[in-house]
Amino acid sequence: MGELYEERRQEPRFAAAGRYRLETGRVGDIQGRILDLSLNGALFEHGGSVRLQPGAHHPVTLEFDGQPPFRGDGLLVRVDKAHIGIEFYDMDPQNFAALAALIEALDRAHR
Repeated sequence: MGELYEERRQEPRFAAAGRYRLETGRVGDIQGRILDLSLNGALFEHGGSVRLQPGAHHPVTLEFDGQPPFRGDGLLVRVDKAHIGIEFYDMDPQNFAALAALIEALDRAHR
């Protein structure tokens, strides 16, 4: 499954020190560290304590130091005991602009 996940990536991903909050609705929020980020998705750390289903949609909030939090809808594409991989499914223009600015800053920092 990891290979399929790798092949789905269409945008470069960057290591990003931030926090996420995934709203599950039924059992409350899942929170943790963001491991990497792209315009299309993100990889989160996951303790595995809550069972999540790939293919499910959940609201997600991303927080980075020095940036206002932004939210979108995430489609779960990978879930295992250590990781949650999401694709951004829906994000308003203001939040997408904030994400794009962060990605641009990460790209410049890695050149």
